[in-house]
Amino acid sequence: MKLKKLKSLLIALLLLLPVVLLPIPSKANNETVLKVEPDYLSFRTDLQSPGYEFVVSIIIENVPDPGFYGWEFYLSWTPGVIDCKKETLNTNIWPVYSTWVPSPIDNAAGQYHQSMTGMAPSAPQTGTFWLVNLTFVIKESPPYGGEVSTALTLSPPAGAIYCIADIEGHEIPHEFHHGEYHYFWAPPAVVPYLEVSPSTYKAMKIGEEFDIKILIKDVDPGWWLAGVQFLFTYNTSILDALSVTQGNFFEPYTTTTWFYEKIFEGEGKIRVAYVIFDIPSYTTPASGSGLIATIHFNATAQGLFPETLSCALELKVDVEAGCASFFANKFADEISYGTPKQGFYSIMPKVLGRRIDVYTQWPAPYGGQGPNQPSDMFWPQKEVILYADVSYNEWPEQNKDVAFQVIDPHGDTYTILYARTNASGVATTSFRLPWPCDDPEYYFGEWKVIATVDIACQIVNDTVTFKYDYIVRITKVTTDKPAYAHCENMNITVEFKSQKIVPMDVTIAVTVLDETGVPFGFVYITLPIGGAEYCSYKNYAIEVSIHVVKWARAGIAKIIVGALNDWPFNGGTVVSGPFPPTEVSILAQ
Repeated sequence: MKLKKLKSLLIALLLLLPVVLLPIPSKANNETVLKVEPDYLSFRTDLQSPGYEFVVSIIIENVPDPGFYGWEFYLSWTPGVIDCKKETLNTNIWPVYSTWVPSPIDNAAGQYHQSMTGMAPSAPQTGTFWLVNLTFVIKESPPYGGEVSTALTLSPPAGAIYCIADIEGHEIPHEFHHGEYHYFWAPPAVVPYLEVSPSTYKAMKIGEEFDIKILIKDVDPGWWLAGVQFLFTYNTSILDALSVTQGNFFEPYTTTTWFYEKIFEGEGKIRVAYVIFDIPSYTTPASGSGLIATIHFNATAQGLFPETLSCALELKVDVEAGCASFFANKFADEISYGTPKQGFYSIMPKVLGRRIDVYTQWPAPYGGQGPNQPSDMFWPQKEVILYADVSYNEWPEQNKDVAFQVIDPHGDTYTILYARTNASGVATTSFRLPWPCDDPEYYFGEWKVIATVDIACQIVNDTVTFKYDYIVRITKVTTDKPAYAHCENMNITVEFKSQKIVPMDVTIAVTVLDETGVPFGFVYITLPIGGAEYCSYKNYAIEVSIHVVKWARAGIAKIIVGALNDWPFNGGTVVSGPFPPTEVSILAQ
């Protein structure tokens, strides 16, 4: 029995011998290798843009005894496809070493050259090590639908004694494992879309003419957008389309464009096509947002109070009348697009009988024209001009006395004013918004005006509300880094908001002062604001860059930001509330 058990145990051990005692040798795993790691680099335009940085390591593997004591090699790539930005040497290999190449990076030639050797008391090294990490940056964009690539090729120096050497200067036999870089075009993650602007329009009366703009938004340059076609619909029973004019979105990118428009009278349809005509001149891709077309309308019908006539202003992106809507690129491929943002039109109802309409000086419909409509905002010390249009069956009521009760944001009556109507039935008065010495922002908020008049022994009234605030409120100022060396660019993002409805231009001015208060950088951007929804803020953001000059004193710098309605020498002034300085460090380097 014992012999039988022993025999079984020996058989089991023999079965294990090929695995445990006789491993299959692998010559490749024991050879010394100088290699690029990673050996395959793949990037996509929807994930990485030109300027994106990545790291490539040069690694030496399986160095046998007695070890290596120096190296010299070239790494080559196609110039212009990528650039080598910097090298980081492995200083842990030897405590003492010397390098023979003072300027190893040559992007014009597409080459990195490095020579290094250990010095006493350094000892030769065996095993696997990284020698240098190289930071590269993507330079060349791939063509639409294609790729840009280059080999990352390791090679020994021509005429050199060795590539990898031991302490006696003898070459250590080795292999080269090269790398590959690929940059593929991919559809951008953001798709363009069309937008009706303004999103809502309210007419006041029959015969009023106005413009509706068709905008294109979020165009990524990776699409190479070259043409847009769409169908626009409206209600012909209340609107008449008078004309369609070309936008200017494609104009900066080409020498010739083609614009087609057709109004299908009586059908409530407009067909528009806007295309880059000279494709060979189209070498810089269109991007961002812009104007495609402007449609000029006339209001042709109005309901009697309380009926409000309205209709959708819609963009269609489907096949219509045998002609498909599309977004196309320069290669005549149809590209993806987003859901359009539609518009809405309405006209104030006509009020017959006794009527009073109180509003401010802002042009219709932004002054509160119409029954109980809000007005655009006002700002500190601004004069509020009040109008009251008094009529009976649309005929003006002359020499009627109107009372205006002004109520502040705290519900208190601030003042009561009086005015008499003129020959057109309009009474006019005004008051200036308060700015007290203590707590000047106390009166910020929503104000309300109630106007009343007696027409044939019956009192009629109307109200208008408006917001009292700074035109611009700076909300956030940030930098891309907390500290900067001299001769660097400080990238600053300014975020702000406004309740302004009527469009106007503001200038955002940014100044940086060093620790001793010396201004060393100033930049400004003038941009339009407006279009906020009543009683809500519209948010904005801008980016600017200021160079940290060599003579700026090191320490804590301050970024000062404000908004102006014009330059002071033109009579302009600040229109933003106080915002504390943003601090950033200037390094002593």
